[in-house]
Amino acid sequence: MSTFPESPRSAFLEWCQGHTAVFSANAAAIGLTSAQATAFTTATTAAANALLSQQQTRQEALVATQAAQEAFSELRSSAGDVVRLIRAFAESQGKPSIVYNLAQIPPPATPAPMPPPGQPTDLTITLTPADGALQLRWKCVNPPGASGTSYLIRRRLPGQSEWTFLGVSGRKDFVDDTLNAGPDSVQYTVQGQRSGSTGPLSAVFTVYFGRMPGGGFSTRVTQEAEDGNAPSAHLDAAPSTVNGRAVQKVLPGGNAHAARNPSRG
Repeated sequence: MSTFPESPRSAFLEWCQGHTAVFSANAAAIGLTSAQATAFTTATTAAANALLSQQQTRQEALVATQAAQEAFSELRSSAGDVVRLIRAFAESQGKPSIVYNLAQIPPPATPAPMPPPGQPTDLTITLTPADGALQLRWKCVNPPGASGTSYLIRRRLPGQSEWTFLGVSGRKDFVDDTLNAGPDSVQYTVQGQRSGSTGPLSAVFTVYFGRMPGGGFSTRVTQEAEDGNAPSAHLDAAPSTVNGRAVQKVLPGGNAHAARNPSRG
């Protein structure tokens, strides 16, 4: 066990301060000269003063650091204000470059145009149990930082050559509740639009309806290019229920088509 605590420093200093009077009063009796006892007392006092000075300096440094942060925050705010005022004045002049040159600040950079929206892909279809409406969902990777993208949804029925505009969605889903009973398939396209910039048209998504063997209902979606040249891809719709009956998924290449809600034909 150590005779005196070596850490923390405050405990060591307290031990030394508690022994200065003892060592000085009993120097000869404990084997110390008067000069040695005095030197110990002097060293103890010097250490206490140094520690106090260090603590004061640290506190002053914290105060100075806070003051510097506040001063620079105020300066940044002031700099921003004067630059905005100068730029506003410059833009109100016939030759803004003269003002910018005199102020020795650069004119605002011309923002790069935001790329158009991405191409919608991976359409899935769910039959709404209550009324047999079609819930369309898709994916679309838009440029980083882009916002305000909306999607145009169009539909085409068998035998039609023209596409019918259904509506606009600000999200990546849309409910088609206007499809009347009758057709066993329907086609959709989705296209992103933002601030007058139009993205590429999605592939043509064909949704088939038909009754599953053994009962149950499902939807099957295929995807192909508008010109029909690209090979079609089968995209299974998400499971759902229709009138309380489970919707079954049609696997790629399956022979069964899905059925519409019986209440809608």
